[in-house]
Amino acid sequence: MRGAEVRSVGIDLGSKGHRAVLCDEGGGEVGRIDLGRGRRGLQALQEQAGGGEVLYIIEAAQNFWQELVHPLAAAGERVYLVNPTKCADLRKFYRRYVKTDTTDAQAIARLAILDGKLRPAWVGTPEEESLKRLCRLSWKLTEEATNQKRRIAMLLEMVLPGIGEVWKNRTCASARLFYRRYLDPARARRLGRKRLAEMLRRRAWGKFSPKAEEKLWRVIENAPELRYRRDDLTLEIQNELDGLESLEERNQRLRERIDELYTEVDPNRRLESVPGLGPFLAAAITSVIGDISRWKNVSELVASTGLVPRRRESSGKAKENQPITQQGNPQFRCWLYVAAEIVRHYDPELQAFFLRLRKRGLHHKAAICAVATKLLRRIYAVLHNQTEYRVTEDEKIRNGEKSVRHSVLEVAKTLLQEIQDEAPLQSSGYPRSTQVTRPTGTA
Repeated sequence: MRGAEVRSVGIDLGSKGHRAVLCDEGGGEVGRIDLGRGRRGLQALQEQAGGGEVLYIIEAAQNFWQELVHPLAAAGERVYLVNPTKCADLRKFYRRYVKTDTTDAQAIARLAILDGKLRPAWVGTPEEESLKRLCRLSWKLTEEATNQKRRIAMLLEMVLPGIGEVWKNRTCASARLFYRRYLDPARARRLGRKRLAEMLRRRAWGKFSPKAEEKLWRVIENAPELRYRRDDLTLEIQNELDGLESLEERNQRLRERIDELYTEVDPNRRLESVPGLGPFLAAAITSVIGDISRWKNVSELVASTGLVPRRRESSGKAKENQPITQQGNPQFRCWLYVAAEIVRHYDPELQAFFLRLRKRGLHHKAAICAVATKLLRRIYAVLHNQTEYRVTEDEKIRNGEKSVRHSVLEVAKTLLQEIQDEAPLQSSGYPRSTQVTRPTGTA
């Protein structure tokens, strides 16, 4: 006996309303629905879609998709969230150079026939969804603050050439005090070298060295004569500093809330056991992975990041050493890259793996991407086995004498003795050792 027919519903989203098209199993159109926004539109969609098994396929356009995906997924419906790029390419295939709402919805509905590997949309608990959004917002504020610091640095180099060499951290407390009060060289000279240095030393808790004092005074004496009023330049710098401090204050409030949500999502805060991984990156990575049981295996998780090599096959032959696919969540990929860059300085095995890839001729960024893949496998094992991250036994013995970071290079050199006889291998992609394999443990 033939089972019930499975219908697909493609939904094209809009700011004023949505258009849905129902298709049968063969891709033929069987109906159209014009939906309003909000709860009424969702109710109309469920009523007119009818009973039986229905696949809801929605393009991830802006933030409109959330008002449909969240309640449908919570109700147990089969919901698929599709990348807008894939939808756009399919629309071009169906009707080139012509774009209407009907065409969009039809193309989206037929994705179920063309792509058998659509992943169901996953919606976590309110705490998990809030954690994910706040982590993205915090990262965005961090990037904005970084750009603000660049603008401040460029402006300062125009006013006082060489000022960037005085402080290692150009926006530390003593540096900001100088920018706000004594950016005018004439005012700094009136105060005097000793009094200026003493004031900055107090603000820096005694860490403003005589060498930095000498550099600063040379910069002040070498200040160029610009056709600007110094008071106006100081006002411009102060305005930029106010913007930077506002961003930092907002980000600090976000980080505090992120820390609270992370504790609610994972009371054991397991990813903080990864050496070098701070509270924010641990929370951000956890928010994207979500419920670890939703991933069939570690290969599926790694493939979703886009950090795996691209597969190119023709006539039964596969090309090796391809670049990474770069598919999936770009924010998640960025967080993993930063995490790998940090953790490799603390985990001797990851450091040895990184140095081995560099020895084979890989670019620094390609090697870090490979380390990120390896780190993600270990993170999967930590969350799946509900245990803590472990370093090597050799490193545990050293913990009583020195920190992990201090001894990691020494341990890495020891591990690299085993591969000294290997011939260098030039490659433009990942080596074979980074191909996806299921982990056997947590380390």
